[in-house]
Amino acid sequence: MKNSARIGRAALAALFISYSSAGIAVAGASEAPFALTGNDETVLAQATVTAKVTDDVGVLDPGTVSELENKITEHQQETGELIQIVITDSSGSATDLAEQIRNSRGSNSAVYVIDLETRQTGVSVGADISSDAESLDDAAYSYLANEDYVGAANAFVDAVIDGTSGGSGSGAAWLAGGAGAIAVAGGGIWYATRRKNKKDSAETLSEAREIEPAATDELSRLPLETLETLAHEELVSTDESIRRGKEELDIATAEFGPDRTRPFTKAMNHSTTTLQKAFAMHQKLEQQSRTIPDSQRRQMLVEIVSSCGQADDALDAQAKDFADMRALLMNADNKLDELTQRSVDLRARLPRSTETLQQLQERYSAEVLDSIHENPEMAEVTISEAEKLIDAGRDLAAKPAGEQGGLVANIREAEHALEVTDRLLRGVENADSNIREAEDSLQPLIEEVEGEIAEAEELANQGKAQGTQGDWDSLEDLLTRSRTAVESARAEGSNDPLGQYTALTAIDTELDERLDRVREVTATHSRQLQLFSQQMNVAESNIQAAEDLVSSRGRLVGSQARTALADAQRLHAEARYTRDRDIRRALEISRQAANAAQTAVRRAQNDIDNYRRQQRRQQSASSAGNILTGMVIGQMLGGSSRGGFGGGFGSGGGFGGGGFGGGGGSTHGSAF
Repeated sequence: MKNSARIGRAALAALFISYSSAGIAVAGASEAPFALTGNDETVLAQATVTAKVTDDVGVLDPGTVSELENKITEHQQETGELIQIVITDSSGSATDLAEQIRNSRGSNSAVYVIDLETRQTGVSVGADISSDAESLDDAAYSYLANEDYVGAANAFVDAVIDGTSGGSGSGAAWLAGGAGAIAVAGGGIWYATRRKNKKDSAETLSEAREIEPAATDELSRLPLETLETLAHEELVSTDESIRRGKEELDIATAEFGPDRTRPFTKAMNHSTTTLQKAFAMHQKLEQQSRTIPDSQRRQMLVEIVSSCGQADDALDAQAKDFADMRALLMNADNKLDELTQRSVDLRARLPRSTETLQQLQERYSAEVLDSIHENPEMAEVTISEAEKLIDAGRDLAAKPAGEQGGLVANIREAEHALEVTDRLLRGVENADSNIREAEDSLQPLIEEVEGEIAEAEELANQGKAQGTQGDWDSLEDLLTRSRTAVESARAEGSNDPLGQYTALTAIDTELDERLDRVREVTATHSRQLQLFSQQMNVAESNIQAAEDLVSSRGRLVGSQARTALADAQRLHAEARYTRDRDIRRALEISRQAANAAQTAVRRAQNDIDNYRRQQRRQQSASSAGNILTGMVIGQMLGGSSRGGFGGGFGSGGGFGGGGFGGGGGSTHGSAF
């Protein structure tokens, strides 16, 4: 047994001993309070009179128990409402146990029982609790379906807290009965666990900050709490970037003019519009926090983080570009001196380049040297242009600060001209080794490009067949150019190996980059389609199960189950319609359809189970066969003219809606 279970049993023993010594009667106990040999349900009912969380199985760690108890205690102090969680494997009736505990505590209590042996839940709430038993059970059910008992317990507590209409503390008198009965042991464990949880959350947040804003799939997998923090940070960061950026833009416009700063202005306008939309979305999240489903909340938070993050990055890039331009302007004289020295060095290489070309022409045919035979002449032109730009830059640098607007452009154009000159000269200087390398490498490169073309064609066919959204036309254009380059390399490779190798290398680089994107997009969409198919299969199975229950049980199944079934069918059809238009949206709708179908099955089964319990109470002397006979004839076959669903089956809280109650409260249970 896990440590938490042992700790839970020790705490229960201490509770019983303290109650026994104080002479306090425990509801439902006819013998000594710690008589563990008696009925398990009675023992648990007694144990949870004051215990906020009882984990008799050991599925909750001590830190989780402590956090739940703290949350419950805080709510109890604010409202006077009592919340109790029981996790057991007693094999009894979870709803009966929940009702026993609630009756022992009063009308201001809410009890949640999870029986792992029978896989049943029981919820019982008093008349002073705002939420009804079924809604509280529903709030926790989705977690139980995934065996997330921590999530289920937290969801139940949160649902009770969210359902509280006021915090007047009208039930404060109830606190006297149990206050101080148990001193929470293991404070050091709670503190250490709390610190660990905070550390884990901090690590998750730190890793989340490293995710690129455009990676929406990764962002979507983050916890909601982390997304909320990221959204807050991005809103603040983008707002600050815009405020600083406006100052930077004003300075840049004054120095370089509106034409040069047009990209900066465009980025600023885009960021401002994006931020306004994000603020509006964030305000909606705050104002409608209780009505927006978690799935929609996650989608909105991801959009805030992604859109603001990308806008922020674009604005920062523009600001950095103009900051670099200003730095270049401030250091213009030194930069011009550096460019002058480079031009002198390049001009000194020109004669040697001409001599090298003449030597190459003696050894290779004109076709082999076709791609470089004009390089020396072209280098003469580009270096002369660079020298003119440098001279013009010196003239601008000598002018006053407000009249140097074209200086940065001159410097950068001169840099580019010198870079081109250097490449032209190196083409001749390295031609001999480059030609030999091209002759050796051209055939393997041809085969590599042909393989990439085949893979791209296969990915394109797969993507189109499965409906993947992509720029398939531009990919086809690239493939056409790639095929042409391969054909040219095969035909002209022996005559011009260097030129063909250079051209094919450029195509190979472009093809590699495009293939990486196509692989990712196609594979991601394929995974999404697989998930969609799996989710739809689950939805269809549950819809069929719900249909079978409704069809076979007739009026036993009430309106809530039928409404959930109709909703599941509608969502199922919508998911199919959306599949080829927006797979992400279709995935979300398919999940909703599966959940709605599960809810329909659960509610239908609850209606049937509640009818059985109701009849057992009213016909305690009857046999199970009589109950089944009444069920079939009276409800499934419509044997009674007024015995329809919701018409009532006697006293004790009524049936309609899936729950039964006593003492003004309500009780509900479900299978998971």
